[in-house]
Amino acid sequence: MSTVGPPAAGAGPARPFDRGALGLAGLVFALALCVALPAIFGLRFLFERIEFYAHGFLVPLVAGYLAWGKRREIRQALLRLEPPRFGALVALAAGSFELFMIVGDVGFLAGIGIPLVIGSAAYAVGGRRLVRPLALPLAFLALMVPPPRFVLYEILFRLKLLVTRTAVELLQAVGTPVLAEGNQIVVPNHTLFVADACSGLTSIVTMLPIACTIAYFLTRGIWRRSVVVASVLPLALGANVLRVILTVKLVPWMGIEAAQGSLHQSFGLATYAVGTLALVGVARLLR
Repeated sequence: MSTVGPPAAGAGPARPFDRGALGLAGLVFALALCVALPAIFGLRFLFERIEFYAHGFLVPLVAGYLAWGKRREIRQALLRLEPPRFGALVALAAGSFELFMIVGDVGFLAGIGIPLVIGSAAYAVGGRRLVRPLALPLAFLALMVPPPRFVLYEILFRLKLLVTRTAVELLQAVGTPVLAEGNQIVVPNHTLFVADACSGLTSIVTMLPIACTIAYFLTRGIWRRSVVVASVLPLALGANVLRVILTVKLVPWMGIEAAQGSLHQSFGLATYAVGTLALVGVARLLR
């Protein structure tokens, strides 16, 4: 005669999903996506028509990958859904906010409302246990939203002046006869305009999500990751100052085409590539 003891921990069958609760959760998420759909289409319109927003298509893919990395925690939360008491009110408030921003044509806040609505839906059906593993992917998803136009234009104006002034001061230091007038650089027989693309803002906007990705996968610790992300600003500005300097140096030899043609555009691609490689270098130094 033998006795049978309690089953070993983890030896029992995996707990199945509650199909009814899971179906209700799926319905809530589907409704959340429907509410956010106009804002999603609006962002898609920007990504397709504005060159330095095209990286926005990659942000949801990276966010999805980050969520996939948390799939075990998400599964455990879905196995035991614990809707909080005021979860429905939170989801209703987030959905109402998103609809008001869409109707009011407030593009930035409508874009921010996309992860907000999805996060509130997760909170409504699963509480903090479901929101916790989704927090990082949802926060990363917010990086696909362009800043407000009035902020963008103000930053753009100031960055152009900063890049122009810095480039001219460095050129004057090595004896190059140049003069800065606003965002114009006066060289013998020519006047060059520092365009929006040379301000560094394009590099900052496109490199920021890349920096967050590099920081997450190649470094550990908040301070190391913060340093990698913060390095976007000096790297982007430095690369564009170098771009302006090279353009000015080539004008006497190649004419104004050096500042307007395909060579100038190739400088833009090169500065972006160099800046991205520099981010990887910073991350590796901090490992």
